[in-house]
Amino acid sequence: MELSSIITQYLDRFKHQYGAQTRDDQWSAINAITGCRTQQYAQMTFACDACPYTTQKHRSCGHRACNQCQHSATSDWLERQEQKLLPVNYFMATFTLPEQLRALAKANPKVVYSLLFKCAVETLKTFARNKKGFHAELAMTAVLHTHTRRLDYHPHVHIVVPAGGVHRARREWRTLKGKYLFNGRALAAKFRGALLRALSEAGFTVPITPKKWVTQCQRVGRGLPALQYLSRYLYRGVISNKNIIKNDGNEVTLRYTESNTGDVKTRTLQGEEFVALVLQHTLPKGFRRARDYGFLHGNAKRLLKTIQYILCVETPIPNTRKKPVFKCKKCKGTMRVIAVITPRKSIKAEIDPNFSLFPD
Repeated sequence: MELSSIITQYLDRFKHQYGAQTRDDQWSAINAITGCRTQQYAQMTFACDACPYTTQKHRSCGHRACNQCQHSATSDWLERQEQKLLPVNYFMATFTLPEQLRALAKANPKVVYSLLFKCAVETLKTFARNKKGFHAELAMTAVLHTHTRRLDYHPHVHIVVPAGGVHRARREWRTLKGKYLFNGRALAAKFRGALLRALSEAGFTVPITPKKWVTQCQRVGRGLPALQYLSRYLYRGVISNKNIIKNDGNEVTLRYTESNTGDVKTRTLQGEEFVALVLQHTLPKGFRRARDYGFLHGNAKRLLKTIQYILCVETPIPNTRKKPVFKCKKCKGTMRVIAVITPRKSIKAEIDPNFSLFPD
């Protein structure tokens, strides 16, 4: 069972039930997912380098809400982050949007998600500047997640923080010592004030001030495990096809694993409810889910290299990961694209002049 076929099957029921409240970016996601690897997108012609065999395949949609696309993007992101790792302890802070504010976020996702990022990052920066004996600028990698393992709407930001920073006034590197970064309750109190103030300045009215603000901060070793955890949910949609275990034509059953106990459980919904459950996690067009700050930002490469030199980090190995290739079904040779035809049948890529169906 595939997500694309399920959306197609229940699309009419979804339109009737949820069509009026569906955003443009969610309609775009529906169009991309249902058309992925079909005649809706360009057709590629592959030819084998070792034999006369040729074949055609349709291109994938490339939409980040599609669970069939962007697997290589995940690997690329993780490799880029690995090249920035430092020989220090790492912590992961998680800032969760309270339940009372989630309806506001669902109605205004781009603005509220941006404020969630901004307030969480500024909270950590403020604590670092004021920490006795440290007073340095932190660097962070932040990733937005909007779902639980049950696919419920649960916006939160994970922020991976190396335990060290730059004291710009003295132009020196300072390491944070100890098993704790900052107190979770103190972070939650500061984050609460910052976010409520930011929402008010943005023109939003909070009907009920949330009392419970959840902020967690834990040590994650040398950082790689946390980055690997975040990469699993970065570019692969919110549910994989293997976790859709039943579709009887009326209801859809999904499988998930409880984060606390590790127990495998199931959840059954009406087909149109399942589609709505998945689509509510579609991000606004142009919104960046993963962001780097401080010396981990792309504009601070020189500073990062200086820090790596100070900490005696070996020069990161350039990206050498080989991109996936298609193998010939006849001789297992390498196949390459010789033409790309759009749905209008116009050739967008010229045929290789050196290619021959009958090589010597």
